[in-house]
Amino acid sequence: MILFLISPAIIVAVTGYDCYRGKLTPQYREKIVREHNRLRSKLAKGTYKNSAGKWMPKGKNMMEMKWDCELELMAQRWADQCVSGNSPKDRRSRIGENVYTQRSDTSVAVYGTSGIMIALESWWVELTRSYKNNPSNKYTSIVANRGVSNFTQLAWGKTYKVGCGIATHCDGGKAFVAVCQYNPGGNTMGESIYEKGRPCKTDRDCSSRKCAKESGLCKLNFFI
Repeated sequence: MILFLISPAIIVAVTGYDCYRGKLTPQYREKIVREHNRLRSKLAKGTYKNSAGKWMPKGKNMMEMKWDCELELMAQRWADQCVSGNSPKDRRSRIGENVYTQRSDTSVAVYGTSGIMIALESWWVELTRSYKNNPSNKYTSIVANRGVSNFTQLAWGKTYKVGCGIATHCDGGKAFVAVCQYNPGGNTMGESIYEKGRPCKTDRDCSSRKCAKESGLCKLNFFI
């Protein structure tokens, strides 16, 4: 997180890719954000089908993601624990989390450069493997029990911050762990996964936010 001093009384925090802690490079952080936004944009534009072969509804007010250094730090701490499951919820109030693990008989060092992208693919593919028709587009106990909670977190319309961490040292270098954390977290019972409607074309389509016209995603002001 970078701090800009606007005046002696005003300090504005800006989320960028140059985090002073963490294992990822600025270029890799940017790549992760781009992939999140690519997937979310295509979903908002209605270009995906679910496991029943039905088109997913288009989405409006779906937020553009940006990197958050504090989320990266928390995700990295959990990845370094070499645990295959999620971290305790009381350690990450209102923060969402996806975890991916992969094992190898030799070495998982190669995952250091591609592991999170593989993780994103495995989380998103839940849409075409297990996500069935859901006319309300809400997160319910039925949806939660279908094993698609990684996808629904990625698709959560209100989420706009992400930070990820990786670990390649687990089990003597034979296990890889990737963790991504999200703010605000998704998968809240009874809430919409994302708002159904047309993706934005102008700023006025974004509930007082700004529209990234090419992607159809909405974004907050840079200094928020």
